[in-house]
Amino acid sequence: MNGKIIITGSLGYIGSELAKHVKASHMASLLIDKEAREGVEGLQLNLCDKERTAGEIKKFKPTLFVHAGTHSALSYRDSFLESFTEDFTALANILQSLAAQPDCRLVYFSSSYVYSGLPTNQKVFEESPLRPNHNFGVAKSFFEQLILRSWPNSIIFRLSSVFGPGQAKHPNTILGFAKECLEKGVITVWGKGERKIQYISIQNVITCVMQSDRLEPGIYNLGGNDYISVAEAAKLISDFYHAKTVFLKEKPEGETLPFLDNRKLKSAFQDELLTPFIEGVKEYLTTVK
Repeated sequence: MNGKIIITGSLGYIGSELAKHVKASHMASLLIDKEAREGVEGLQLNLCDKERTAGEIKKFKPTLFVHAGTHSALSYRDSFLESFTEDFTALANILQSLAAQPDCRLVYFSSSYVYSGLPTNQKVFEESPLRPNHNFGVAKSFFEQLILRSWPNSIIFRLSSVFGPGQAKHPNTILGFAKECLEKGVITVWGKGERKIQYISIQNVITCVMQSDRLEPGIYNLGGNDYISVAEAAKLISDFYHAKTVFLKEKPEGETLPFLDNRKLKSAFQDELLTPFIEGVKEYLTTVK
């Protein structure tokens, strides 16, 4: 991909890994985050600042805008109104500011939580009727429609659980299990570990973003090919580290979301770009210290 890219949330998990890739490819970039980190390249900017946001976008003139600077599912669970208000204000400012860059493509990360509330025994597609029952899903489904109505040249990725190298700011099952093995020699699983999760590697996410110019505008499910129970993931990781697994059956398990059918994305790319879960996890675990 050629051109100039803006990445918001550049100190977050996806944003920071994408920033590393862009820097290595020598693509002109502007990295934005509302926080500051000493020794890390980027612009400290709160996107709720309408005037400054518009000024920076106008000055840089991006051809690709990747918006990864939003609140997490955990934030929406605990502080729905506060999280929604900040994310809405930031997104509205971005959309209004892009008016001066009519050819710019917007990439936005939605979530598999838009499918919360649907039966988990059926695959879900981009056209599936939504009735989210999770705060995060409610907000993301609203933002999707706002983007599609306001900026047609957009790619919206409904993202499943991401794993891989990088600094995850929020709880991450794979990383949590790996660290527990290294520090304690054991993995603790809540309940029976029956909750199922659709994982995707961070490398696959970056590939899809950087090749998004090949996609027609619209919504795409971005999840891996595998639907793995927490117990299965725990066994894979404990076997890798020769650790043991303990099940805390009195603890409540997390929510299982429906499986995202990803054939639309794979058909658009016309190749197999999603790393199998077992292969991706084993490669990742060799890097965890």
